[in-house]
Amino acid sequence: MKFGKTMLALTLCVTLMCTACSTAWISEAEQIVAALVPAAANIVALVAMLQGESVSANDLETIQNAGSQAGADLQLLQSLIAAYQKAGAAAQPGILNQVQAAIKGAQSTMNGLLPALHIKDAATQAKITAVVGIMLSEIQSLAAIVPLVDPSASPGTRAMAVMQVKKQPPLTASEFVSSYNTTMTAKTGNAELDHATAGMRIHLHGQFARWASAGLLK
Repeated sequence: MKFGKTMLALTLCVTLMCTACSTAWISEAEQIVAALVPAAANIVALVAMLQGESVSANDLETIQNAGSQAGADLQLLQSLIAAYQKAGAAAQPGILNQVQAAIKGAQSTMNGLLPALHIKDAATQAKITAVVGIMLSEIQSLAAIVPLVDPSASPGTRAMAVMQVKKQPPLTASEFVSSYNTTMTAKTGNAELDHATAGMRIHLHGQFARWASAGLLK
């Protein structure tokens, strides 16, 4: 399994470096971001359901603010990837800079979330930490790919990106969804928490992401 992931990473690196500004990465990136959007929304929904028991009002506000900001960054990223796909060669490098900025914004938001929380229940804290960790890892993987498709990136920047992708191959959209769902719904022994997370799986259908949360379908 590890060997297979390593080979996938090497193939990805070679393909992207040879094609420079190829758009072969766009379809997968679109699906990954489409899964990250409801994944971020689910964290907010989970904490809202647990408010007053495991989660304080202050922590709820912190996560709501972070979730809203991360969601906005990811939705912007979706629109930028679509714009990159339609843009001419002259405009693509500039759009890639905006893509990187949106990714960095999402990274910053997710990185700052966990240190700001003060959840006393250990199971709830561990659950949120694990789910945020999976999301952050996938966002970081996307960030590593962008320099490989940027024709204006320096050789040194590309070399560093290759090393990063080799070290941390990005999960495909389906792999991310599977990992997220397994972590989100894993039993903790906390009955209230397990009940809240049971319906929070995310699903991919083409470019659309659907998630169960309080009966909503989006």
